[in-house]
Amino acid sequence: MTKSLVQYFIKNGHLDLPNIGVLRWSKQESVWLNNQLSAPKETIVLDTIAANPTKHFYSFLAEDCGLSVEQAIVKFEAFILDFTSKKIASLNMGSLGTLLKNEEVISWNNLYNAEIYYKDLNINHSAGTDIENEPSFDTNKDYWWVWSILIASIATALIFYKQ
Repeated sequence: MTKSLVQYFIKNGHLDLPNIGVLRWSKQESVWLNNQLSAPKETIVLDTIAANPTKHFYSFLAEDCGLSVEQAIVKFEAFILDFTSKKIASLNMGSLGTLLKNEEVISWNNLYNAEIYYKDLNINHSAGTDIENEPSFDTNKDYWWVWSILIASIATALIFYKQ
């Protein structure tokens, strides 16, 4: 079951867990500040709001587990009930993280670290000035009219030759 939940999360960027909350993939775009392009920030957060899975989720779960939709609903609800009924429990979500339950408090231990994939970029000021100071050579002359006259004259010659 956990493998299917992780696959759904990776595919859709969220996972609705009844009586627990919603796991969301949170993304912050990169920002340009003081000649530095900061890396985008990505993390997985748990929003403790009431959420019910959609029909799309149950269809995905049924197909992935090889069950009917009704059986997938029953199996998923039993899986969640098993986790929430325990006083102290943990639910490992693969390399994404772990849901932890201590008494009535449910928390998320995030294992996903996007910092290993994205690094800040420092722009050296001298590198930019070298490009600006280089002389530009305009070698692309615009001789489109010459080519059009040449093609038109070849076409006219071929027409007269054919007749």
